[in-house]
Amino acid sequence: MTRGSITKLVSSYGTKWGRITPDKEMREIFFDPRALDDPSIYEALFLGQQVDYEEEPERVNGSHATHVRTRLGAGGDGTT
Repeated sequence: MTRGSITKLVSSYGTKWGRITPDKEMREIFFDPRALDDPSIYEALFLGQQVDYEEEPERVNGSHATHVRTRLGAGGDGTT
């Protein structure tokens, strides 16, 4: 899994999507709620939030993220 931060969240006109910037990189990777391991958490996401994800290349539109999940603490219980 790759680590990154949420850098854009859009929720308008019935469309929801966002962008993730991988750690130590300047590019952005597209994601939508279907890419989240739990799509119901989309509304709780915030800019700057750390996430883990897998990157899937796409020839036409560039890469997009799959299996996006929020970062938990070392114990997996939400603590840091």
